[in-house]
Amino acid sequence: MQARAQIPITRFFMAISLEKIEQKAPSLINLAKTADKSISKVNLTKHRAKVALCLDISGSMYDLYESGKIQQFAERILALGCRFDDDGAIEIFLFGQKAHHAGEMTLENFGNCIGQLRQRYRFEGATNYGEAIAAIQNFYFPRQQVPQPGFWQRLVGGQPNAPAPEPIAGQEPVYVMFVTDGAATDAAKAQTDLTLASYAPIFWQFMAIGIGEFPFLQHLDDLAGRFIDNADFFSVGDPLETPDDQLYDLLMTEYPDWVKQAQAQGLLV
Repeated sequence: MQARAQIPITRFFMAISLEKIEQKAPSLINLAKTADKSISKVNLTKHRAKVALCLDISGSMYDLYESGKIQQFAERILALGCRFDDDGAIEIFLFGQKAHHAGEMTLENFGNCIGQLRQRYRFEGATNYGEAIAAIQNFYFPRQQVPQPGFWQRLVGGQPNAPAPEPIAGQEPVYVMFVTDGAATDAAKAQTDLTLASYAPIFWQFMAIGIGEFPFLQHLDDLAGRFIDNADFFSVGDPLETPDDQLYDLLMTEYPDWVKQAQAQGLLV
């Protein structure tokens, strides 16, 4: 197996205390306590990770933003992020035609964070998953921006013996909550970029919003050819219809097993 690039982590992490959350953002304290319960069920109480929220800004999402549902959902993810890290913040990424790193949602700015982002970013006329997946991967692990020669041929099966990307190892994984209401308009790129991302310590939790089936997201969940299984998928009719405790349990369905696999394969050290 190829040697793995090491991402040095020089400081130790502790989750932000519940007391600090209650002091800075009292409206989030019950969410944080509920997240704690789900995390405890899967024995990840001392686990540390970065949390990112990736939000669809295609035009069909307009009503969800205007109703405040995306704001409320983001607050639930921020509460989870506070239980996995010490900085009281999650990174926000947006995607439509392009991908955008929109900054942090924090305990200080969360109250109207999504509303402020909507003033900066317009709705876009496509749903390009691949753009978002690549942007997030490159934000956290920029050394893997360009795949090794032959990787594309390996993915499409033309040269199955072509070299795979060099896996990247780190001490801290990234948990990405990826929210969309439609299928990808760049399906081939999305599959390629998710496969490439499986060589880095990033887990992708896809959530579809809407009634009906989402075959492409299910396909990404089951995608063949990855270094390890780095994704899970579930759907909801409405982003707030799932109670808090059930949502956090869903978010911890496959992630704990991915952590074990990532450790076994040397992605987490």
